[in-house]
Amino acid sequence: MVGAHGGWCQGPEIYNTVEGGWNAVSCQYDGPRDGRVEECADTRARKAADVTAGDARARRRGQGELEAQVLAALHEAAVPVSAAWVQERLGGDLAYTTVMTILSRLLAKQAVTRQRVGRSFLWSAAADEAALAALRMRRVLDRETDREAVLASFVTTLSPDDERLLRLLLAQATEEPED
Repeated sequence: MVGAHGGWCQGPEIYNTVEGGWNAVSCQYDGPRDGRVEECADTRARKAADVTAGDARARRRGQGELEAQVLAALHEAAVPVSAAWVQERLGGDLAYTTVMTILSRLLAKQAVTRQRVGRSFLWSAAADEAALAALRMRRVLDRETDREAVLASFVTTLSPDDERLLRLLLAQATEEPED
């Protein structure tokens, strides 16, 4: 590619053969002796593209946001679907490998199931959002050594309505016959 300075410019790593002050490291023109610094059009375009890409990457997803989006896509599917189908539903420029990583993490958390079909897998949601939240709560509780203290602390932070609902649910659970 010919840069605006008339020499060959393919980035800072390519030595520019134009004489008269072109810096091979930064693709800048220092000027013969006037101290003026000027970047070639290729370098300016590359930097502009980096800024634009940086703006797109600047918004980071919240923790678990991508997993929630993948689960939502799986919930809307009537049958088990491929990772490519999930990728298409999520839109944007999300890479296939990213979708596969999220699906694998969800599989490890038992939030999704997969079945082999030929050389690939079909994926489906194993539980709804409420069941997944309950699973996360259970895992946090399982990691603690003093379960009673954790549960007591949790119960004391509940609103009166939530406490009432919890009491109702516990009463219903004790009434149900055990298998």
